Order: sequence, then structure tokens, then C-alpha cells
Amino acid sequence: MRAVICHKFGSIEDLMLEDVAPPPTAADEVRIRVRASGVSFATGLIVAGKYQRKPPRPFAPGAEVAGEVLEVGAEVTSFQPGDRVFASVDWGGWAEEAIAKDFLTHPIPDGLDFARATLLPLSYPTSYAALIWKARIRKGDWVLVHGSAGAVGLAAVEIAKAKGANVIATASTEEKRTLVSKHGADAAIPYEGLRDAVRDTTSGHGADIVFDPIGGDIFMESLRATAREGRLITIGYASGTIPQPPVNFLLVKNMSILGLNYGTYVGWSPGDDGRSYVEENRALHADIRAMIEAGHLNPIADMRFPLEEFEAAYAAVESRESVGKVVVEP
Repeated sequence: MRAVICHKFGSIEDLMLEDVAPPPTAADEVRIRVRASGVSFATGLIVAGKYQRKPPRPFAPGAEVAGEVLEVGAEVTSFQPGDRVFASVDWGGWAEEAIAKDFLTHPIPDGLDFARATLLPLSYPTSYAALIWKARIRKGDWVLVHGSAGAVGLAAVEIAKAKGANVIATASTEEKRTLVSKHGADAAIPYEGLRDAVRDTTSGHGADIVFDPIGGDIFMESLRATAREGRLITIGYASGTIPQPPVNFLLVKNMSILGLNYGTYVGWSPGDDGRSYVEENRALHADIRAMIEAGHLNPIADMRFPLEEFEAAYAAVESRESVGKVVVEP
């Protein structure tokens, strides 16, 4: 099979498209013919050896796959060859075939193509877990979503709106702000003048929940825009800067800073393969499926590249020119 291979930690440009032997299928695993695989900012960190987890080399990057089941292990009863599925994988997604654990594999909702289904293994669950498991979103909350035109940010806008919240979305261009408004944002604002814009929009109340995949100066400004008893969720640092918040803000506002690493729930933590959270994840995916079927969620994956153009696919993510999910299609 063809796969994009990382032989040593470095840059995306160091990866090679090669013919390699398909990995074996264990008893509790599913072999998937990959039709689409997600590309994310974290992909570059993994390839550079700067992510929390360092795969054994050589490996193929890519943690979000969608395709058809080719083979199931001896212990697998939930799937059969030909099923349309999506799955989160440790790595190996940028290839023509990938191996996934059965409990991390799920059927693709009717009407969703493979590329759009790549948002379901990690992007929508990340936003769901942050807003519902961690921040305990309530109807009527004011939710400020940063990076709102990206895969995870757009998912957060839609989920917050579906749960009855009021959504303020930040985005860098007028085109992106128009897009997030169409996906449910009640207000779409630039990053400049963030604090004043949030206070004006909320009549001085501030944001009850801040969803932040950016970090850096945006995080610090968001502290000032958060309401009393507010919750700021940090899920990543696309800015490249990890903020150092003054903790007196938490005391003065009775607010909380929460961290969300969804990888914890799919077995990316040392000594835990993710089986501890099977029931929680089943409920999460059932709710996401229900929201899709009700028309509340509309995954976007309009930037699609053939596997051999993986460098261009990652460049689209790194440049922040993309909206929704960028995918490679083996």
C-alpha cells in the first residue's frame, strides 16, 4: 500500500510517499480502506517530535480516518467488511489502509461523505467534551469561540448553538466571519478590540465560556472578557505561545481555567488505551449523530488533496487559509 512515511522527526517536507506492507490486524481491530484522512496543526507537531506522544519511527502520520471496512479481527462483532466507518487512530492515517481499535470505530451517518466524516473522530468530540463535559454549558450561556472557522472551532460554534447558548465567534477575515454566522454564531467579530466587542455584545456581562485553541495574547485578552463565574477552556496553542495567566484574575472573577485534551479519552495517555471511557464516548457519539440527523451540525471539508499532495494539504492548515477540515484522499 502507499503511505506517507516519517523516518525521523523533522518537518512535513521530510516525509516520503512510499510503498509499504500493510500493518497486521489484531483480534480487536478493524482494517479500513482509507478514503479520507484529516490534516491538523497537531500533525506537524507529531512529525517534529514536539507532541505529547512520540510514535516509533518509521510511521505514517494522520489520526482521523474515514473509509470502508476491509477486514475485522476475530473478536470484532460490531462491524463487517463493506461498512462505512470513521475512526481515531494513534497514527497511520495518511495511507491507503489503516488499523483502528473496534471501540474507537463508528458508523458514518447517512448522507455524510468520507471527507466530512473525518471531523467526527476528533474535531467534534473535542468541542463536545470541552463544552459539555468540562464547561457544563447551559442554555443561555454566552460562549466565546476562538479560531471559529477551523475544524474544532466551527464544531464548537455549532454544538454551543445546538445546546441553546449564545455564540460569539472570532475569525480573522470577513469571509470567515460570514461563514461562522451561517453556522449559527450570533455575533462574528475580529480579534482586534476583542474585550470591548464581547462586552458590547453581551451588554456588559462578558463571556460565560471561552473556547480557546489559540493561546498567546488571545488567551490573555479573553481573561478580561470573561464574566464572573466564567470558564475558560484551553485546548491548544495554535499561536505558538503558551500563556502564563495571572492567577489573581481567577480570584477576582471567581472564574476557572479548564484544560481539555481529548486524546486522553481515546487512549493517548501513558498506561491507558482508552477503554476506560468507552461508555462516555458512545454517549458522546450518539448525541453528535443525533445533532447531525437533526440538521444542527454541518461538517465542512472543502479542501481536499490527493495523498501525494500532503505537503500542500498541511500548508493550507499552517497558513490558516482553510475553513473546516483539510483532508488527504488516498
